[in-house]
Amino acid sequence: MILAGGNDQIALMEEIRRYFKNEVEIILVDMSEKVRAIPYADKFLKISTMDKAAVLKAAREEKIDYILTACGDQPLSTMAYVATEMGLPTYLTEHDVRDLTNKRYMKEKMVQVGIPTAKHIYINKTWDGKLPDWEFPLVVKPVDSNGSKGVKKVFSQADLEKSLKEAFQYSLSGDVIIEEFKQGEELSVDVYVEGTTAKLLSITASKKIQENKDSFTIIQSYYPAPTDYKEEQVLEICQKIVNAWHLHDTPLLVQLIQNEDSYNVLEFSARMGGGSKYRLIQVLSGVDIMKVYVEMVMGQKPKVEPQKQYNNAIMSYVYCYPGIYESIVGLEELKEKGIILDYFIYRGSNSAIEKSNTSSDRVAGFLVVGASKDEVENKLEEANATLCVLNDKGEDIMRHDLFQRTF
Repeated sequence: MILAGGNDQIALMEEIRRYFKNEVEIILVDMSEKVRAIPYADKFLKISTMDKAAVLKAAREEKIDYILTACGDQPLSTMAYVATEMGLPTYLTEHDVRDLTNKRYMKEKMVQVGIPTAKHIYINKTWDGKLPDWEFPLVVKPVDSNGSKGVKKVFSQADLEKSLKEAFQYSLSGDVIIEEFKQGEELSVDVYVEGTTAKLLSITASKKIQENKDSFTIIQSYYPAPTDYKEEQVLEICQKIVNAWHLHDTPLLVQLIQNEDSYNVLEFSARMGGGSKYRLIQVLSGVDIMKVYVEMVMGQKPKVEPQKQYNNAIMSYVYCYPGIYESIVGLEELKEKGIILDYFIYRGSNSAIEKSNTSSDRVAGFLVVGASKDEVENKLEEANATLCVLNDKGEDIMRHDLFQRTF
């Protein structure tokens, strides 16, 4: 049973079929009948991945042998719950998932074990409105949302009150964090924990949509990061997380802010990054992390030997102006010409696009690699000039303005 039906889960299902030489039945669970992964499964069940009781009932009826998900936080809890209740193999317990995905428990433990993170407070709807002596901007986060939903940067008391209402809507538990905003470069660190040793796979920087002043919408993940970070310090922080959370044999994603010699952890999770990050990791390190993940959850002890593959790479995400998405034109042509290495479609035809504020608003992603910064920037420019996202009227609604030379 696979929880959630996005593009990353398609890659997971394809890897599972390879692992079992296609002698496997895959049941997909998702609350939406429009997810792209449905044709890749043998059976589809329309159930919310967060409805633990309903998923457990279905899992028992289907007599499943494994339950998995990839690249998302919220379904991890259901995965761990069902596996535990049914006595199935699982690499995470519910307690593990809570401490790895709920930002409240995560932050509490970080403070306890000395992992650097921003000053913060936890609140619920009974909060008295009192703040520590902090200066704006601040950051508001639901403790347990997914895909950056409800995460806002606030610049005033009025912004704070407005953003808190949205954050509470996305918080499953009803808890929200308010924390100091940390200036610096955001680094996304992908690690595989082999046994209990953190092995660094990639460190990429995240470019955000600049016009979204109050949100953190990623438009690109790129390598190398344009900052003089110290790899040994980053790896030391990752190993400290592994030790404190007693992690073993798992992917690990760590997001942090680096400013000169200061490193502050935003959050982390025992999973791969979303947004087709598994492919970027493979391109940068030579490690097929999706294959490693499947082998790991099947009880094997895979070993990884990261080796640098390219000097420069950019994973770019396509966002659009509001409209009804019908198709994207030019991706296959660009791949055949060698301008892009790979591409990923996240939306199905006839889907409504209302905004470009969160990762769920992406239409597609594409990966550009090269030997130099100029090479990948030139390829990106050609891709931007070629691609079109067509609406139901045949008009191009792609946000071409988002792809500009920035590093």
